[in-house]
Amino acid sequence: MSSRTSARFVVAAAFVAALVTPARGQAADEGDADALPKPASIDVTVRGSTAPAFVTRASIDDRAREPIDAASILAELPSVHVRRLGADGAQSTLSIRGSASTQVGVLLAGIPLTSGADPSFDVGSLPLWPGATYRVYRSFAPASLGATGYLGGVLVIDPPTPLAGARTEWQALAGSFGALKVRASDARKIGDVTIGLGVFGARSDGDFPYEITNPRTNKLDTQTRTNAGVVSAGTIGRVALERSWGTVGALFLVDARRVGLPGSATFPTLLPRLETNRVVLGVDATVRDVARGSLRLQAWGRREGAAFSDPNGEIDPTRVAVDARQTILGAGGSIGYRRAFPHARSSTLGVFLDLRGESLAPPETSSVLAGTTASRIAGGLGVEYEVRPFEPLRLFATARLDARQDHATDVPRALSPTGDTSPTARDLVPSGHLGASYRFADAAILSAHAGYLRRFPSFVELYGDRGSLLGDPRLRIESALAADVGVHGDVAAGRVSFRYELVGFITSQRDLIMFLPLGRSTFRASNIDAARLAGAEVSASLVGADLATTLSYTLMHTENLGEDPLSRGRSLPGRPLHDLSYDAAYRFGPVRLRYGIDAVAGTTVDTAGTILVPARLFHGAGASLDVPRVPSLRMGVEVQNLFDVRTLRVPSPLSRTSVAVPVSDFLGFPLPGRTVWVTARYRAP
Repeated sequence: MSSRTSARFVVAAAFVAALVTPARGQAADEGDADALPKPASIDVTVRGSTAPAFVTRASIDDRAREPIDAASILAELPSVHVRRLGADGAQSTLSIRGSASTQVGVLLAGIPLTSGADPSFDVGSLPLWPGATYRVYRSFAPASLGATGYLGGVLVIDPPTPLAGARTEWQALAGSFGALKVRASDARKIGDVTIGLGVFGARSDGDFPYEITNPRTNKLDTQTRTNAGVVSAGTIGRVALERSWGTVGALFLVDARRVGLPGSATFPTLLPRLETNRVVLGVDATVRDVARGSLRLQAWGRREGAAFSDPNGEIDPTRVAVDARQTILGAGGSIGYRRAFPHARSSTLGVFLDLRGESLAPPETSSVLAGTTASRIAGGLGVEYEVRPFEPLRLFATARLDARQDHATDVPRALSPTGDTSPTARDLVPSGHLGASYRFADAAILSAHAGYLRRFPSFVELYGDRGSLLGDPRLRIESALAADVGVHGDVAAGRVSFRYELVGFITSQRDLIMFLPLGRSTFRASNIDAARLAGAEVSASLVGADLATTLSYTLMHTENLGEDPLSRGRSLPGRPLHDLSYDAAYRFGPVRLRYGIDAVAGTTVDTAGTILVPARLFHGAGASLDVPRVPSLRMGVEVQNLFDVRTLRVPSPLSRTSVAVPVSDFLGFPLPGRTVWVTARYRAP
C-alpha cells in the first residue's frame, strides 16, 4: 500500500469525523450529575512544577469510551501510539512522538518503573482502577521528575487520591474471548489522614480466529490464535498524614501476571509463557515553609521477577526446554527544594537531586543474560527556573547533569571487542530545555520549547538476551535536539465549551539505538548515525449538555539519515505516518450512546521502508444506561472493531496480485475482530 493511498485513507476518515462533529450545543454545568463527563484538559503547564511542557492528562472518569484497559486510554491521546501483539491483555509497547518504546520513561508518583535493566515497558501490564489518572509529557518533562534516560517523553501514573472527592467504586467487565475484569477503589479523608486504594484483576483466553492466505492455494484459511491467555491481579495504594508543617506519605504497588506467548501467524506456539511479578514501595515527605520554600524527600525500592518457559523450543529452536527465572532489584531516592521569589518578577527556583541503583541478577538457567550480572548506579542534579517579566509572559529554563556507572561480569568474549569479560562504563552527560508561554487570551496561549536530551543504553541493548536479541557493548549514548511550538485555548459561548491544541514538533536524533533484523528471528542492537522526526498534533473537544466530541490526530514524518545506502532517506520502522482517534457521545435521559473511529496508516516494517503494515480503520460503538431507581449503577455495552475488520489485501511482488494479511500493529501478529464488552459500574452515594 503506497504512502499516497495511506494519506487518502486517513484524510477520508478525518473528513467523516469532521462531518459528525457538532457545530453547537449546550454546555453541562459542573454540578449536573447526569451531564456527559468533560474530556480531559489539554494543558501545557505542569501542576507542582515550574517547567512546562506539552502534557496531556487522561482519566478513567472523563473518557467517552468505556475504559477497558490503560492501553486503550493512552492510545486516544495525541502523538501516543500503542502497538499490541494481540487481543486485550496482550503485550504492548508505547511510543510518543515516534520514539522507540525504550525511549519512554514510566514513573509511578515519581518512582521509576523503567530502568537500565528493563527499559521497554509493557503497557499491557499497566495498573487500572476506578479513578485512575495518567499524565503524558511529550518530549520534555520537568527536571523534578528525575526521569533520566528518555528521548520521546514520560508517562506518569498518579496514585489513588481523594483530592477529587471521596469515592467508593467498583467495575466489572465481561468480554469476548473469555475476558473478565474486576476493579474496585476507595478514596477518602479521615481527619488528617488521606487514603486511596485500588485493586484490579483480569483473565482472558485471548484465542481468536483470523484469516491468512495459504501460499500453496492462494486462498484464505481460517486459523485460531492459540496460547494467548492472560491472568493478572494487583493492588495499589497511598496513605498520607497531613500536618500544619507538611505531609508524610507511603505508596505501594503489588501485581503479578501470567501471559502466553502465542508467536506470529506464521510460527504459532502452544506452550511458551511468561510470568512476571512486581513490588514497588515508596515513602515521601513534604515540608513547607523551609526558608520560605518547600522541601520534598522521597525514597523507594522496586523488585521485579520474571519466569520464561519454552519447553519445546517453539520460539527459538536452538534453545529447547528453557525455564529461566530472573530478578531485577532497584532502589533510590530524591530530594528537592523549591522557593518562590514574589518580589523578583514572580520568579520560582527549584533544585533537585536524585540517585538510584539497580542490578540484574543472572537467571537460573541459560536464557536472558545467561551468566551475566549487570549493575548500574545513576543519578542526576536538576534545576528549574521560572520568571514572569510581565503577567502574560512566562519564561522557563531547566537543566540536568546525569551520571551513570555500569559494571558487568561474565560477559561472553564474543560480545566484548577487547576480550574484557567484566567491562565497566562511566559517563557524565548534560541535558535541559528552554521554554516560553504567552497568554493572548484564554482562547489563545502560545508556547514553545527547545532542548537537548540524552539516554544511556540498557543492559539488553549492551549484552543482548542470549537468544533472539544480540547486544553490543560498544553502543554509544543516544542524544536528541528537540523543539516544539503550539497554541491552545478554551472557548466558551453560552453553555458550549470548546478546547483545542495545535502543536508542531521536530526532533533530530543522533546515535539512535535500534534492534535491526539479522536472519529469520534474530536482531542485533546497533546505532543509527542520525535520524529526523517531525510532525503535527491536533486535539480538540466540544462539550455540551447532551453531546460531547473529541478528536486527536497526529501527522508524523520520519527519516533515516544514517550512512547505510539501503536505508538512508527511508522512514524509520514502527512509526505511523497518520494516527487518528475520534469519539462522539450523546445522552438522552438515562441513556448514553457513543461512536468512534481509530485509524492508523503509513507504518513501515523494515529499515529500507519497502514493507508496510496495512493501514487500518476501526469503528467502535457503545451504549450505557443509568439504571432507574439505582442512580449509582450504570450498565453498558461496548463494541470494538464494529465491522469485524480482520483481513486486508496488499500487493504481493511475488505473485503479482494482492494477498490477504491479518490486520495488525506488528506484521504477523494479528489483532482480533469484533469484540463485545458488557460492563457494570457502581459508585457508592
